[in-house]
Amino acid sequence: MNKVWKQVKSSRSFFSFIGLIGLILVSSLVSADFRTFDNIITVLRQASTLLILSTGLTAVLITGGMDLSVGATAAFIGCVCAQFLKMGVPTALILPIGLAIGAAVGLVNGFLVSMVGLPSFVATYATNWVVKGLSIIVMSGSVIFGLPDGFTWFGTGYVGPVPVIVIIALLVVALAYILLQKTTWGRDIYSYGSNPEAARYSAINVNKTVFGAFMLCSMSAAVGGLLMTARLNAAEAAMGDAYGLQTVAAVVIGGTSMLGGEGGVAGTVIGAILLTVIVNIMNLLGISSSAQPMVVGVVIITMVLIDSISRSKGEKVKKKTATA
Repeated sequence: MNKVWKQVKSSRSFFSFIGLIGLILVSSLVSADFRTFDNIITVLRQASTLLILSTGLTAVLITGGMDLSVGATAAFIGCVCAQFLKMGVPTALILPIGLAIGAAVGLVNGFLVSMVGLPSFVATYATNWVVKGLSIIVMSGSVIFGLPDGFTWFGTGYVGPVPVIVIIALLVVALAYILLQKTTWGRDIYSYGSNPEAARYSAINVNKTVFGAFMLCSMSAAVGGLLMTARLNAAEAAMGDAYGLQTVAAVVIGGTSMLGGEGGVAGTVIGAILLTVIVNIMNLLGISSSAQPMVVGVVIITMVLIDSISRSKGEKVKKKTATA
């Protein structure tokens, strides 16, 4: 039992989980509206899109990389698919179209990082602006609304008391967890993130690993973009802008190291819910929306500092152990 407790306590997401529980307790005390069933469902529904976008980004961060194009990719795919829906394309074909576009964006990012050798921060920052520009071209400055009910059901419908979008988010998380934790490719991602040079000498197909991580990220963005569009029952070029910072925050808050090699989807779930609860309680308390990004930024800085400090301590312990 003590061994299990030590493993749980040493998990990078442990303190994030404790923080989430504490935040929920405090929020329940300061606002009676927070405790209502309707608000709980609202939190889960709002967290779902962020969680889907962050789940794919988790794989990229584990490799030690970064993808700044997640929000723009989600918006672009949502805009393209909304145009297709307006043209009469069946709803059943929209998901394959969205996933195909997401895979293409992921291939571009993977190529720039793995084959060209650009830093992932630079490569995906450039891709972000390219995709954002394509969204503006596709939409021509307009907003599409009034989408088919069969499509919007995925964003606004319910199965019993549970929103459909929450169910889809859980399925995406489960799939990503299996890929990262139960497959050889997932183990390669962790190995590459921990030590890229050692991974190369260990006969790991580095290009395949990096390409796969970016493709998973962009395809998750595709699902998130479609659900975002379905939930809003509208599409416009800037609808993914708010998620650019939030996705990184959710993954980092969940304990995934920005230096690579550590973390996972379970922590990202905690991070996405924690971040959503923060925004939700600020809304309930009437805190200005202009101040909310500042809070998110402070949380990211805090978690990165904690990550760096824990890494430094871990390295010192390893050195002492090796010396002994």
